[in-house]
Amino acid sequence: MSTNGNNWILIVDDDADLAQLVADFLHTNGYKTKIEHNGLKAVSTIINEQPALVVLDVMLPDMDGLSVCRAVRYGHPEAQGTYDGPILMLTALDNDIDEVAGLETGADDYLAKPVRSRVLLARVRALLRRNPTELESAQLNGVQKEQVTEPADESSLLKFDNLVIDTKYQTATYKGEVVDLTTAEFELLALLAKQPGVICTRDFISEHFSKLGYESTHRTIDLRVSRIRKKLGDDSSPSTRIRTIHGKGYLFVGDR
Repeated sequence: MSTNGNNWILIVDDDADLAQLVADFLHTNGYKTKIEHNGLKAVSTIINEQPALVVLDVMLPDMDGLSVCRAVRYGHPEAQGTYDGPILMLTALDNDIDEVAGLETGADDYLAKPVRSRVLLARVRALLRRNPTELESAQLNGVQKEQVTEPADESSLLKFDNLVIDTKYQTATYKGEVVDLTTAEFELLALLAKQPGVICTRDFISEHFSKLGYESTHRTIDLRVSRIRKKLGDDSSPSTRIRTIHGKGYLFVGDR
């Protein structure tokens, strides 16, 4: 199967059997894939071949997944260029340090092993959905469909001053510009925005994310809130859109 062009998903995992299972599952669901088992080789492949999406394991020989992520985002001496596409990180380690480090080094999303296949598929689709061209080209035997502009479904829109959140298409715009949110960041922003003026505790947020298949901790919730604030230009102290309620959680401020 040809993987020319950036119309395929790269799976980077040193567990050959697991990598093949993931590849077969994605193939069954309509996606082209390619596998790399070595971290250093993965850096070269990602930068030089620019896949539509990367599924990246943390534990790899020669170069770990965090280093791979950092290298393709910010550059590596053995490869020219960088990679701006979506990166979904996987780890078998049961602590939040890897998730925090992964997000800080440029990963878009994170899943803890063992990964439920349907959760993985949902994350892949969500990440590719943010780039419709890549989503269509990454699908096998896809038939070019005429693009039809659908009217906005007002029931799916949450509007607050200059911020518009579309829960149907999982997009957010601020002052007319699209906000570049990861899947998890969007889910958190939408969760808070659906309950303006209500304090959402970290335990409540963590429980919500666990139902979506995330291994979410208080620390990663705080990190995601920080990243959302920065992307909304709301990272002044104190924040005016997403307020920290000390000892409790977070409160989304509606129209002001």
